[in-house]
Amino acid sequence: MKLCKILSTVLVIFFIPLILISCASNENKLEKIKKSGELILGTSADYPPYEFPIITNDGRESIVGFDILIAEEIAKDLGVKLKIKNLDFSGLLDALNSDNVDIILSGITPTEERKQSIDFSDIYYTAKNVIVTSKNNENKINSIEDLDNLTVGVQVGSIQDRIAQEKLKNSDIKALLRVPELILELLSGKVDAIIIENPVAEQYVKVNPELSIVNIDELNSDTSLGSAIGIKKGQEELLSKVNQTISRLIKQNKINEFFNIAIDLTEQINKK
Repeated sequence: MKLCKILSTVLVIFFIPLILISCASNENKLEKIKKSGELILGTSADYPPYEFPIITNDGRESIVGFDILIAEEIAKDLGVKLKIKNLDFSGLLDALNSDNVDIILSGITPTEERKQSIDFSDIYYTAKNVIVTSKNNENKINSIEDLDNLTVGVQVGSIQDRIAQEKLKNSDIKALLRVPELILELLSGKVDAIIIENPVAEQYVKVNPELSIVNIDELNSDTSLGSAIGIKKGQEELLSKVNQTISRLIKQNKINEFFNIAIDLTEQINKK
């Protein structure tokens, strides 16, 4: 009898954490957000005009940009405040699935591989990929074949990383965590070129006139999927609310307006 009681106690102690974990995993994220009064956004703020840091008049760092303006609208529609967590791009999916953040916006392309891990909103913006290289090399790079035997930089875990691995079989691929690191590698001659989205490339080239943008159509032949918002799987109510905000912003032409605001802000910063 005592042995049965002991076994029963052990089983209860063992299963309670599993029950709690199961309940936590099935937690309604939308209800949690509204109850807490804040929407936690995960982003990688090294990607102007999508997201980037500025120093405010009081000397504090603030994360701003195109994606941030969209996130603010989502938070407003939910009736909560926006809280931003600045993370490495490669860690965003893990942060989402571990409930460290509620949504992720960082110019993320909804690839089939990523869809295995998280859900995505509707597309809110589409941009093409380009090559950034030194002006000395711009006339030497006109196709993917011209990147053979060159060192090409990409951001770890990005769609550009996947493109490089699939298409640049004869190039040396160098993957780094943040875009500013890639730019420094390019300026110092440690990489010959980097692959990046055109709006981001334009901002970095403006402040580094020794660099140039090269368009290669092959980089966009099967990857023009656009950017979407990442949401943890199984959170249909939150996903629906996010899509409602995206739909409203598109109908009101706010997407283009927000993008232009972000471009203007980056240009203001570049002039300082």
